[in-house]
Amino acid sequence: MAANPNQLGFQLDMEHCIGCRACQGACKQQNQVELGAEYRRVETFDGGTYPSPFRNFMSMSCNHCESPACIKSCPVGAITKRDTDGIVILDTNVCNGCKRCMEACPYGAPQFNPVTKKVEKCHMCYQRIDAGLPPACVQTCMARVLKYGKLSGLAGDTGKHINHFADPKYTHPSIRIIPPSEQ
Repeated sequence: MAANPNQLGFQLDMEHCIGCRACQGACKQQNQVELGAEYRRVETFDGGTYPSPFRNFMSMSCNHCESPACIKSCPVGAITKRDTDGIVILDTNVCNGCKRCMEACPYGAPQFNPVTKKVEKCHMCYQRIDAGLPPACVQTCMARVLKYGKLSGLAGDTGKHINHFADPKYTHPSIRIIPPSEQ
């Protein structure tokens, strides 16, 4: 699959993320996500030992991969990738709730909605982007460590040096991560 020069992605500066979870709350509110599902979630990782412990935060959602495992695993074609900007969208009207995409995604992005019995996921607030606005998570980030834009213009790397992050060589995620100084 050839790289899309207009591929949109997220940038996360883990060094300066304060773990406030504003991005998580904004996503949940914007998308009216059911209890128990998280399109975006902030994970906490503790390490080190006394007298130098540390804590890192990683804000994760769908990475709108260049080669999405979820698309390949969906038996009904409910997941597509926009040609214009590479955003991966799951059509809940087509989804049959089989959860194969959940099993295939190494980042845990697809989430089962217990009310509709369908799978849902982050769609990068494409309606907001189409209207000239940033995704809700980015707009709400209090520390300004979560950004989005053309992948070619984002700082950081694909997460290959980040503990607790799936090997990017399989799906080529559209995220750039600035790693923390300790992990």
